[in-house]
Amino acid sequence: MKVDIHTLAAYLPHMAKPTDSKAKTLSAAARLMRQQGYHGTGLHDILATAGSPRGSLYFHFPRGKEEIGEAALALAGETVRLAIVQAAASSETAETFLARIARGMASELAKSGYKEGCPIATTALETSAQSDVLGAATRTAFQKWEAEIKRGLERFGLPSNEADLVATMALSQLEGAVLLARTYRSLTPMHRAEQALKLLLRDPRGR
Repeated sequence: MKVDIHTLAAYLPHMAKPTDSKAKTLSAAARLMRQQGYHGTGLHDILATAGSPRGSLYFHFPRGKEEIGEAALALAGETVRLAIVQAAASSETAETFLARIARGMASELAKSGYKEGCPIATTALETSAQSDVLGAATRTAFQKWEAEIKRGLERFGLPSNEADLVATMALSQLEGAVLLARTYRSLTPMHRAEQALKLLLRDPRGR
């Protein structure tokens, strides 16, 4: 699920246009943080990737790197949320819906040569105990994904209490599979996660 600033700008009119230095900076930061985490991403890396002048960085983000990180996480989180919405809209069953999410994640991971994992997880692990701002941003992203998965499952007829349970378990399964796939440099964990989600839908409470 790639961070696509052009697609996202259509949904978020308040954002800068994709050609603006602010939008380029956020897109670059989101991608770099996805690859190497928050602490591994320096301001000079963001500027070099975005092709933005240093002065524009402090003009748009006077609070510095933490403010960029917060906005980049919001961008990445909303991009994935919209991908989940699209997966629900283009599916006919709950099984197909979850499979589309899993396959989308697997496709993006493979395209990046296993360099780009979850756009939120690395930063969440690094910063949740160190920065209230970034901790809140990562928490919000995950909560929105979980809520969107639940909404999609309810659309396919799952009762609210079961949809709530399956959404949490599905997100946990997929996040763990992305980590393993990136570590193993193999999509096998993603394929197995997809199969596990099918079993989960057959018996959400593990009976």
